[in-house]
Amino acid sequence: MGDFNYLGATLEKAGIVPDASMAQVRQAVTEFGILPIGGSEVVHQNIPCHTKSILLYGCPKTGKTTLAHAVANAAGANFFNLSPRSTDGKYPGSQVKMLIHMVFKVARVMQPSVIYIDECEKVFLTDKKKLKEYGSTEPLNRVKKEMLKEVKAMAKGERVLIVGCSSEPYLLVKKDQKAFTDFFQKHVHCPLPDYASLRLLWPTLVDRHGGGALAHEFELSTLAHITEGYAPGVISLIVRTLLTKRRIAKLARFPLTCREVLNVTAKFSKVDPEVEDELKDWTAKLPVRVALDPEAAAAVDAKNKSKKKK
Repeated sequence: MGDFNYLGATLEKAGIVPDASMAQVRQAVTEFGILPIGGSEVVHQNIPCHTKSILLYGCPKTGKTTLAHAVANAAGANFFNLSPRSTDGKYPGSQVKMLIHMVFKVARVMQPSVIYIDECEKVFLTDKKKLKEYGSTEPLNRVKKEMLKEVKAMAKGERVLIVGCSSEPYLLVKKDQKAFTDFFQKHVHCPLPDYASLRLLWPTLVDRHGGGALAHEFELSTLAHITEGYAPGVISLIVRTLLTKRRIAKLARFPLTCREVLNVTAKFSKVDPEVEDELKDWTAKLPVRVALDPEAAAAVDAKNKSKKKK
């Protein structure tokens, strides 16, 4: 849910690459995720670009998993969950080869299919000390080798798409980073909603959770300004916390007010600006972005060097 970023279009003309708008994210996911696996097999076999994998990354609770499910739903595809947390403790040791082989074989037979991998950065993590910190039964990167083999064997015309979701892609060291970025053909950043998107998001969520339409005198503009920096998933939680059965029953006589919403919102936290900065720095170093703005990538490298010195 969100609008086009008109200010972003102005910044692009000035040579500044802004965050993608919600409308652009929807367009990218449709173009790179839904169209390649949906529709006619004849059309799919003749399209010039076959997308095997797409990465959705961004701050926690920005709708990455929702988008992955939306791709499968819109394309009428089967959904396979190969997330490290879902497969932990299953098919231990060398049996993991059978797990990956079975998933990809069934995905091909029952295509179109979406293979979903949450926390996909941990699959490419080689640091054993860091892997131990996550407290899993099996190493989270145990599926990497077999998965790379299966993806390499995927032929043009197979309607199987791998959708990876990551909230911390910047955790990988340099040698793992290249393998991670090269594995995914497309990288889509799921940003925090801007002002225009928040103006659409708040009334939609209030209506969806039983609050009906906001009153004409509701200070929506103020609420949208104050809540910039909140993730959509957190906003949804705020609305659900606010609209209890008791409060919904009183809405006819006492409509929601901006102050009432803000009182509940104050109990929840915005996304840490440092996390946003880390994601922006990681985005600036993607090969596509380096080609567009090499100065931004150089600035990130200089900043990282100064951090190491400190």
